[in-house]
Amino acid sequence: MRLDSNTSIFNMGDTSIRVNQFVEVNKIILRQVQKFMLSQERWERNTLAQEEFYCNFLEEIVKIESEEGVTLFRDFARSRNYTPPAKGRVGLRGRTLTNAIVKSGLLDSKRRITEVGKKYLQDNIKSADNIEKILGLDVDNLIYLRQYLKLRIYDSKTDNYFNNFRFAIKFLSRYENIPQNDFFKIVESIKPSQADFEIQKIIDDYSEVYRSYKTFEEYYIETFSTTLRTEEELKAAKEMFQNKDFTDENFTKYFYNRDSNDTSLLYKQFVLSLIDLINNHSESSFETIKRLSRDDKIKKAFSGGKIPFTIRRSDSIITFLENNIDNPLLSHDSYDIYLEFIFSKHNDLIREYSDMGRRAFQVTGIIQFDNGLVNLNSKWLFEPLLNILGDSFELAGSSSYKLYEEDEDSSWFQDLTLSEILNISSEHEIELLNIIGKKFNTTDLTVISQHIEDEREKEYREFVESHFPRENIINILENISARDDESVFGLVTDSATIPTIYEYILTIAWYHLSETKNFKLSTSFQVTLDANKLPLSHRGGGSGDIEIITDEYALLIEATLMDRNTQKRGEMEPVIRHSINFALENSSIPTQSIFIANELDNNVLNIFRGTQFIELNGTQQNNGGLSGLNIFAFTTKEVINLLELSKRDTAILTEINSNIDSFPVLVKNSWRNSIVEKIMNKI
Repeated sequence: MRLDSNTSIFNMGDTSIRVNQFVEVNKIILRQVQKFMLSQERWERNTLAQEEFYCNFLEEIVKIESEEGVTLFRDFARSRNYTPPAKGRVGLRGRTLTNAIVKSGLLDSKRRITEVGKKYLQDNIKSADNIEKILGLDVDNLIYLRQYLKLRIYDSKTDNYFNNFRFAIKFLSRYENIPQNDFFKIVESIKPSQADFEIQKIIDDYSEVYRSYKTFEEYYIETFSTTLRTEEELKAAKEMFQNKDFTDENFTKYFYNRDSNDTSLLYKQFVLSLIDLINNHSESSFETIKRLSRDDKIKKAFSGGKIPFTIRRSDSIITFLENNIDNPLLSHDSYDIYLEFIFSKHNDLIREYSDMGRRAFQVTGIIQFDNGLVNLNSKWLFEPLLNILGDSFELAGSSSYKLYEEDEDSSWFQDLTLSEILNISSEHEIELLNIIGKKFNTTDLTVISQHIEDEREKEYREFVESHFPRENIINILENISARDDESVFGLVTDSATIPTIYEYILTIAWYHLSETKNFKLSTSFQVTLDANKLPLSHRGGGSGDIEIITDEYALLIEATLMDRNTQKRGEMEPVIRHSINFALENSSIPTQSIFIANELDNNVLNIFRGTQFIELNGTQQNNGGLSGLNIFAFTTKEVINLLELSKRDTAILTEINSNIDSFPVLVKNSWRNSIVEKIMNKI
């Protein structure tokens, strides 16, 4: 992606349409674009088509939510009654909605779905290579990890480029617990015009901050004060201050505001008042500064949105200057005012775009943002891998923008694995495995893989115990039962839909109900997780919602937030189909299916009960048939009761199975009540 100008920063998404549920919404957009573009000759400069696409997309959102019987995408709640805009903004929302996907290479700039985009929609991307298998990532994680490793941010005029995601990996492989604001300030301040060795120096120099020898502000000013504007512009601005050439033209040029020249002239009034105060101690300038310091435009342009000075009512000019002696806006070198303006404007853009950057990086499953700190997951793998790759792990370079971004055969648009993208040879793999193997005292790949899997499982359990203890799960389920969606987003994540969060939380609920916990929690989640181990999207692929496999039993949990009026249409057939296939796949141990919803439809429950006495066939190739199913059901409130009463998994399943009918009987609406009562009351 090419920057608009030398002062632009790269953003991973468009802030005019902030999409929290990044993965799930992007899939819908991709499908809609693919379908829509079949009937369009072109996208670019076709504002009517862009507007039509956006309206079609909103119709699809409404349709999906109607079929699901639940509000899925809060990001578009206000747009459901959307009316086309005035002439000058026609098509704008269609363009901005698709921008983030273009930046991931799943669509090209003409909104044609790329080869890798097609494979992703078909659930047919290349299988994980040996290194990706070690990382243990889902398809959604993999697609974004691979694409961001190929991402190039091109200079506005040249073929120089920079890869921000590779920089993040290399930076975080060296440092831990980096403040999130500092991290994005660095990432978003690097320019494509900077050479690889300059970028490496940015990483090296941060060690002074990391070891507390220097403040971050000192490091940042030293590192970026000469790069946020061109050398020519910095020189010209300096000459303006030296020559006191304070024309309106110069201020609109160097203190630029994209919305209005009048705002640039407001900046001029503020700057000249500062210079006059410093040089002449002028009372009128002092009053002007105090007044303008509370103006939002001044705060945003010169102090990151805050009042730029410490101001007290009793201040004289002398006390004011003493209280703000270290403030660069009051420097005797008035050029420092310009530098402060540059930093403040730049940091304002970073604040605006960093949320989208965080969501995009987190989707890859390897960059974690937690409690305001940034870390690299699987650092034990990336650290030796980067050492092995050396200079071939390029952070910047120069190559034809046209061939990379506009040629459909470009590697940017192809389905490539991590090893193919980074040119990791079999010799590199062996060397990496030997290094990792030393940690486990083995070079056997199978043994190494098992150790890594065990470590990952341990991490998941520690995460659940610390972040989602039983009482937290009860609280979250109570909010889901009450459909207090905003509270659920706050307690878990706003990066997934409520139905996806529901599946995730029910998986953890069963973990707390489990007496022995002798199943793999890390593989029981049927949702894609982000780098923070929080849900992103349902995996799909025809499997059930939650699959718990233990030595004693195999449990399929199907969860829905559909109301009772839509359950028969939307849930009955999939639950039965998934249950049949699940029972056939796990025929060596007792199997059970449990259906969980906020409210239950008696017709659906009665049909589930009737499947005890029906011969059923699997829907997957050559997987046979079975004589009857046992599908039970709980409401969300009943699951909460199970948790509050500290019931155990084996006792619950034993009670369900001890109440199977021996012979076909009339299934009545009340068949479930006595079983639930026994489960709740039995010790």
